[in-house]
Amino acid sequence: MLAKSRQPTISICRISKANKSTTTPSAAAVPTKGAAAWTKIRLQNWNTVVQDPKVKEALPYIGNAAYVALASGFLMTDMLSLRVALVGGYAGLVSFHALHPRPLQIPLRWSAVFVLVNAGAAYMLAMDRFGAPLSKEEEELYQNHFSQLTKGQFYQLLTLGKKQEVPDGSILTREGRICPRLYFIEKGTAKVFHHGAFAANVDEGGFVNDVAFQIGEDEGAYGTIVTDGECSIIVWDQAELREHLESRSDMDRNTKYLLSEHLMKSLLKQREARRWNQKIQQRLSHNPQLSQQLQVEEKQIQYP
Repeated sequence: MLAKSRQPTISICRISKANKSTTTPSAAAVPTKGAAAWTKIRLQNWNTVVQDPKVKEALPYIGNAAYVALASGFLMTDMLSLRVALVGGYAGLVSFHALHPRPLQIPLRWSAVFVLVNAGAAYMLAMDRFGAPLSKEEEELYQNHFSQLTKGQFYQLLTLGKKQEVPDGSILTREGRICPRLYFIEKGTAKVFHHGAFAANVDEGGFVNDVAFQIGEDEGAYGTIVTDGECSIIVWDQAELREHLESRSDMDRNTKYLLSEHLMKSLLKQREARRWNQKIQQRLSHNPQLSQQLQVEEKQIQYP
């Protein structure tokens, strides 16, 4: 009697435990099933695309076009065009691998990485070449004095500099002294004094202290430069500008070319000024009274 009464009790307990386990699923199981169902639906849709006869027919064309773009990119000499071609080529390879029923994961993923790398490089090159839109005044300034740079490089140069209005007689540099700034005379004129004597004029569109900037940080100014009337100038901090150019080889090269061209023009002006001074001295040698009068007036001039 006792054995018969125990057996039904055990079966009831087992049934109740089984019911509990089947009727109360865990909270984490519901989202997991939902995510799995969504993934399954996406895979089914992608498989439908992959199995489409038109897609299968287009795969050879996509693959060949991708490799043609890569080959043409390696043949280009222009860096921006090369990067754009590589982006198109590797994007084509991503599509080519992804449209296979069982794509090779390593080529697919590395092709995607190369798309991102070359797209970033193309963006940087485009910004360096084209930059932000220029105003009418900035466009005129670029065409007249900064055409050796790209518009993007010119925009960066303007962003680093500060425009200032300086009064007549302002001393921009003193001969032999270190000046931490580089100047560009946008409007106005300045005079250059070398060893206490007038050497040349720096006209509109000229740089001041460019020789010291090109030589190095510890180089003193070539001469004393004083503004002749009110001037509108652009000022750069030399250390900041050098740091900016260090990581931009193209801009650094074009900036050096710009400054070297200005230096050549400045030296030609100084040579022409010396020739005129020699001619004047020759004429004064034949007129002693006028020569004495000019010497008296020159002593009254206070050179900076």
